Amino acid sequence: MPLPTHPFGTAITAEDIAERLQKSPHWEDRYRELIRLSRQMPTLPQAYQTPENEVFGCENRVWVAYELTAQGQFHFVLESESRIVKGLLSVLLSQCEGDLPQALVDKDLLALFNRLGLAHHLSATRNSGLTAVAQAIKNAAHAALDHS
Repeated sequence: MPLPTHPFGTAITAEDIAERLQKSPHWEDRYRELIRLSRQMPTLPQAYQTPENEVFGCENRVWVAYELTAQGQFHFVLESESRIVKGLLSVLLSQCEGDLPQALVDKDLLALFNRLGLAHHLSATRNSGLTAVAQAIKNAAHAALDHS
């Protein structure tokens, strides 16, 4: 069963998300925008919600599933039980979808959260969870490089 498709990284880029969030001067508005983004995230099929794909260290349960395309690009689907976490995951997804492994290894996936002031409004446990998800994405990239 292939992973579901989504608009993140293609139709909705990291810069698109940054523009949307920068138009919202207040945290509550940004929060609502993240919830709107979460509604565009695909649901990860149950078959992929396995202990191997679960990211530990998150406040809510999170799964990272991926496949490599024939061109060697990553296709990720990120899942959480929480809508706000799913919205935060959409920001990560917009930055890593379609990347080659080396590009992901070299990318700072958390920089956008700092640039947009999102990290400042998140709890320590939520920030730790985002760091764990970013590390899981980088681990996938390292594994792909090791197998090439």
